[in-house]
Amino acid sequence: MLAYRLSRYRFFTRFERALRRLSLSLDRLNYSLWHTLGIIRFGTDSSRAKTYRSQVVWEEAIQRGIPMQQLRFLGTETDIYRAHLGRWVYFESLPIPHELPQTAFQWIDDKFLLYRLLRAAGIPIPETESVTDENAARHALRSCGGPVVVKPRAGSRGRHTTTHVATEEDVGKAFRCARELCRYVLVSRHLKGSVCRGTLVAGKLVGFFQADPARVRGDGVSTIRELVEEKNASKHVRVHDVVLNAGHADFLSRFGHDFDSVLEKGKTIDLSHWTGRILGGETWELLDTVHPALRRSLEKAAAVLGVPVVGFDLIIEDPEKDPATQEWGIIEANSLPFIDLHYLPLHGTPSNVAAHVWDLWGEGGTR
Repeated sequence: MLAYRLSRYRFFTRFERALRRLSLSLDRLNYSLWHTLGIIRFGTDSSRAKTYRSQVVWEEAIQRGIPMQQLRFLGTETDIYRAHLGRWVYFESLPIPHELPQTAFQWIDDKFLLYRLLRAAGIPIPETESVTDENAARHALRSCGGPVVVKPRAGSRGRHTTTHVATEEDVGKAFRCARELCRYVLVSRHLKGSVCRGTLVAGKLVGFFQADPARVRGDGVSTIRELVEEKNASKHVRVHDVVLNAGHADFLSRFGHDFDSVLEKGKTIDLSHWTGRILGGETWELLDTVHPALRRSLEKAAAVLGVPVVGFDLIIEDPEKDPATQEWGIIEANSLPFIDLHYLPLHGTPSNVAAHVWDLWGEGGTR
């Protein structure tokens, strides 16, 4: 069934490219008409970009002398832009040449199809089952033989995802949460480690970002609430305060803790599965130091998908050490990755991923 589904996409690749060219031509005609009617306008201020992802793309375009403008619909900024590369080319946030293979973008956000494809290619990915009812979710928990992650089969950015689910009661609750977003729910083996993002352009790893959640270390005396207060008082200036809420309470409860628990001296715990500086965590850009074997695995995964740009989310304890000595895996692929993650890490040297995206255009993108 997997081979059949993928073969359908491959069979229509040429037709899809021709249809995409036709669609882009019609888009240009429509935009021209709407501009004439005053429905849309084009802005030239890069600081007004809708997302920071688009802003870094725009700033790189300016450095290269490529005219780029933002589409405004009835006075409202959108995340649609155009760049002049011999002609006006319209795109959403990332300028990907339409001539390049993009068939996999049609299914790349299906996490279970991704799981089956990468598993067949021998690329590490946690054991996963797709379920549609609570009984099947409980069975999947038992099959995994340990904590699991429960999340929607479709969707992104951790929405409706529950981590470290270890009991049948909790897996039912997590299933119902994920079901709010998607009819199909995935139950995956829980991996220990940091959440990382590997961004690949033209099959090469061009950015590697590691994000950790807010953590506290026990002293044998203080409660978790008190440890958080101490953490907030001594954090890096670019890291936001941890503001304890119901989400933290729910997460801690799955480990048998609450805000008044006293951790034994030296014990470190995460406060949430959410990562990043804004939520009290830390971030690193590790492109120059990621282990060569991990780099090869990610580039192999990109070759399997055959798309010009992809962002892989993965979990690994130490991306600078040999992955063969660790249990790790890819957990998601993003067809429109937030490349701006690689620009403002708390630690490490930023990676200019936008430069590689513009390089996809060959001489047209290197003015």
